[in-house]
Amino acid sequence: MAISTDAGLLAMLKTYYAKDGLQNLLYRNDPLLKEIKKERVEGKQANFSALYSRGGAVSANFLTAKALATKTAQAKEFQVTPGQMFSCCVFNNKELLASKSLRGAYINVAAAKFFASAESFRKTMAVALYGTGHGELFTTSASITLTADDQNDITFPQYAIMGIDIGSQLEVKATAGATTVDATLTVNKINGTTVNCTSDTAATIASGSVVCIAGCTDSNGNGLLPVGLAGWLPSGAVATTDSFFGVNRSTARDRLAGVVTTATSGEAKYKTIERAILALRRQGSLCDKIVMNDEDYLALSQEIDQKTYFTKVDGGKGKSKSELGREGVGFSVATNWVENVIDSPYCPKGTAYILSSDTIALWTYTNADKIADGVSGNEAGKPEVNGESTVQDKPYQLLVDDMFTITPGTDTADGAAALVALNFYGSFVVTNPSVNGVAILN
Repeated sequence: MAISTDAGLLAMLKTYYAKDGLQNLLYRNDPLLKEIKKERVEGKQANFSALYSRGGAVSANFLTAKALATKTAQAKEFQVTPGQMFSCCVFNNKELLASKSLRGAYINVAAAKFFASAESFRKTMAVALYGTGHGELFTTSASITLTADDQNDITFPQYAIMGIDIGSQLEVKATAGATTVDATLTVNKINGTTVNCTSDTAATIASGSVVCIAGCTDSNGNGLLPVGLAGWLPSGAVATTDSFFGVNRSTARDRLAGVVTTATSGEAKYKTIERAILALRRQGSLCDKIVMNDEDYLALSQEIDQKTYFTKVDGGKGKSKSELGREGVGFSVATNWVENVIDSPYCPKGTAYILSSDTIALWTYTNADKIADGVSGNEAGKPEVNGESTVQDKPYQLLVDDMFTITPGTDTADGAAALVALNFYGSFVVTNPSVNGVAILN
């Protein structure tokens, strides 16, 4: 209740601010994205070659072997071109002057805006990590009727919620790479997994349509974001007309596009993953990293709990307690031991990637330091709201710290404004697809 109802008395009292700065109410960031090694590259593209066939020139008959000798040692060259991403914010002189110190603001306006821009960058990069370059969020499981107003409530999967925010603009298309947009949505509210959107048109969206972040596909149907794991390690069939960074992978699907392991009817998640590790062990994989959706991770832990007894821990003073849940999950198949199982809320539910970490990288033309958020690996927590505290003092420049651009913005009634853009050019790369795979879980 109020200290007093007397207005004269209340006028004598100040407001006490119990905590400096802003609290961060945003979702956590993707742990795998932070762990992937980052390598700087240059040039029009970054190429690597992979031996995919030893050939069949071997026989007990010398003439047979000789006749096949021209096909010994076959390789494919991947020509990796960069994707791109931009995250922007604008601030003006009035905002800077009003927030010069903690006497006038919880935090410097430019720093807060740049932090929010960096968080948008990190979360969209996480979407890209599990996508094909088109910014796909999820595929609809039922038809959706849209009206041309703000009365559209759509249920999103939880992992798709992680990649959007209030104000996000989305596109609904028949396929991720389609150039025709059926409807453009602007996010107004997010309540759990219910997203209220304004649609630019009235339309009936067919089941199986794809909801994508707007502006991630060019007019030729090419993805503009960095190509992620769903592109390098597709879970579906590879077409005979496949052209992935200049390579037709249908010639040797498992070697050039990764190994796919699909759960059989009713198969437990841990059994599917064990089969996937076995398949990749045949390929010589380290299998030292697994990433899966956090809901799948919890279900996996519960599967394991059903096979084990609870540990009875002495709580002191004659009391005891049972420890529920698991800090980590490990898999062992012969000499392959995987203890680094990552639960990512950005990884699509029902999909797990079994990786050989020495072959996964982010090749970047720009500085990728902003991917780090200050939270170590897969530890709980999220970053403090801070940002680039001196961004407002930087000169107008095309590329500051190989990362962001500061340019004069449109003049406003409140004075001159500056546009700060986080720039990223680069691509995720899997330099040896044969030792990496995807498991489709029940």
